[in-house]
Order: sequence, then structure tokens, then C-alpha cells
Amino acid sequence: MKLKLLFILIFFSFRISAQGTIKEKFDYEVIYKLSFKLDSTLVNPESEYMMLYMGKDYSYYISRAQNFEDEIKVKGNSGSTPQNALTNFHYQILKEIKSDRLFYVHQIASDRFYFGQDKNIFNWQIETETKEIKGYKVQKAITNFAGRDYVAWFTPDVPISDGPYKFNGLPGLILEISDVENEWNFEFFGLKKLSPKQDFKLKFNQLIKTSLAELKATNLRYRKDPFTYINNPNITISPEVHQKYIESFAEMLEKENNPIELE
Repeated sequence: MKLKLLFILIFFSFRISAQGTIKEKFDYEVIYKLSFKLDSTLVNPESEYMMLYMGKDYSYYISRAQNFEDEIKVKGNSGSTPQNALTNFHYQILKEIKSDRLFYVHQIASDRFYFGQDKNIFNWQIETETKEIKGYKVQKAITNFAGRDYVAWFTPDVPISDGPYKFNGLPGLILEISDVENEWNFEFFGLKKLSPKQDFKLKFNQLIKTSLAELKATNLRYRKDPFTYINNPNITISPEVHQKYIESFAEMLEKENNPIELE
């Protein structure tokens, strides 16, 4: 019994230390075009390009615009944010390839939050139907996730059980996936091998650990009134102007009624 307890303590300590800093060298980069309707009343969807980086132990999902913004920060550019660094998606998803965990990292103003989640959340049904996407033979699979029914197309030619957003668990890379209402549609744009490999590092001690429910509440508080959340003494506005901003933020939030996860 003591030996078993010691093993549990050692394993638990290893998991904590392993989450202190994550380092990876990404071998591959996948680009998806995401067409989406955050506002369900829109006739034509908006679109952004999303990136999936894959290495030996981890994969990393981020919007291309946010990735571009991070590159600017690294280079020390403190000027205004260029148009191609603007994004609707201020989060990243890090999947552990050899385990059942993923980490969801979300930036709110200058704060970065994270929570862990089981990545084995998809009950896939693989169909016999096949087709071709940009030279890759793909096979159909269906699933339900967070209130939506999805159709995915994966390729065994790339034997990596991964895909955009949180999607994973198929015997091949997901090249295309869309909900049946076609409100969230990931379309394969390109895959390339990185040479040299791309270095990646994530330090958990620079993030704030939270839960999904707490993160939603914090993000809503920020989106309703960014000025109060940031609480920067160098930013001063009159109560009248502040109220006008709050009203415009409320109107904007009302239109964001169709997130990718409905449940």
C-alpha cells in the first residue's frame, strides 16, 4: 500500500513539473480556412485562417492573425496593430499527443488564462464514403460535439490523429470538418513540413489557472466593460462616454449569439 501511494505521489509530482514549461519543435504546419457565423442572422459567413502546428509530443492550434500579432510582439513592435493581426479568436489549444489531455489558453486584455480538459470527447462514427481533397484521399466520419452535429473528412495518408480546434481521435489528420448547418466550417488550405523546425515554449507559471465556467464569466465581464476590467489609471473617460461604450459593447455581444460550442 505504501509503495502504491509513493508511486501515485511520484506520478502526480511528475505531471505538475511536466506542466511547468512545455517545449516543442514543430515539424508540420497545417492551414485551415474557417468560415463561421458568430452572428446566426448573417447571410454570408465571416472567415479567418487558422493554424495547426504538429510536433512529436504536442500540437498547437491558433488563429493566423493572433500568430502574426505574437510575432510582432517578439520583434518589439509597439505600434498600432495592423489589420492582418486582428482576430475574433483570442485563444490557443495545446493537445498532448501521447496522452488524453488538452490545454485551452485564452488571453483577456493582458491576462492569459488556461484550463485542462480531456481531449477524448468525440464519439466518431466512421463511414465508408470517400472523396479527394487537394490530392489527399479522405474518408467521412460523423460526430456530435457541444450541441452540433459534424461531418469530418480525414486522410489516413497523414497518420496523425489530430485536426483543427479540439477535434481529434480519427485514424488520420482531419482535413475538413463542418457542422451540418454549415455555420462553422473548417476547410483544408495547405500542409507543409517545417524546415527548420519551429521552436515553441509555454510557461504555465505565466498563466492564470482557471476553469471553463470561471473563464466564461471573466471573459463576459471583460467584454461587457473593458475599461473597468483593465482599470488603467492612464485611461480616463467621462461617465457619459463610458456609458455609451457599455451600450455599444452590449449591442455587439447580442450579435455574438452562435459560438462554436453551444453547450
